Amino acid sequence: MTNNKRLLYLACVAMIIGLIILGVGYKLQLDKQQAQVVTTTTLQDTKALSKSINVKPDTAVQIQHEIQKVNEPVVSYYVQAPDITNAAKQNQQAINSNSKALPAVVTAKSDRTVVTPNEQKQKVDVYKINLNKAHKIKAGLTVIDDKSYATVGYQAGKFEGMAHFKSDGKLKGATMLYTVAQW
Repeated sequence: MTNNKRLLYLACVAMIIGLIILGVGYKLQLDKQQAQVVTTTTLQDTKALSKSINVKPDTAVQIQHEIQKVNEPVVSYYVQAPDITNAAKQNQQAINSNSKALPAVVTAKSDRTVVTPNEQKQKVDVYKINLNKAHKIKAGLTVIDDKSYATVGYQAGKFEGMAHFKSDGKLKGATMLYTVAQW
């Protein structure tokens, strides 16, 4: 009976930790979804882009690659404004407030939204960038001391949790992992 209480206690602690991690992840995800105004010259410079949108340099490189890969913004449209910089700021505010006047593709959720004033063509470009495939479900097999256990896992961002089951279906243990590096 005490073994079952211990497993129940460990399961509760793991669930509480998981809920805290999900809450923090949700808050960070909301911050990422806010549109950022970035000039075309800043888009070309990794360090400047990193500082401008408050991301790590390797994430800035990923954003640059995503923008170069699509080569065209998700939408370009014209608005009434005294200059292109003000137009970009107006669009940023409209996107962040989910204005119904904007095209649906502009207010769709994404990892990053970059609003770029295109001064050469006198228009505002909006890039929607998805860097992270956030949720993954995994299945596998764990072998410990010549014993095998069915393993089921869930990954959200860089956090991954796994539950190990005996052949009779009882929970044997759990594992929590964090992705330290990825490429």
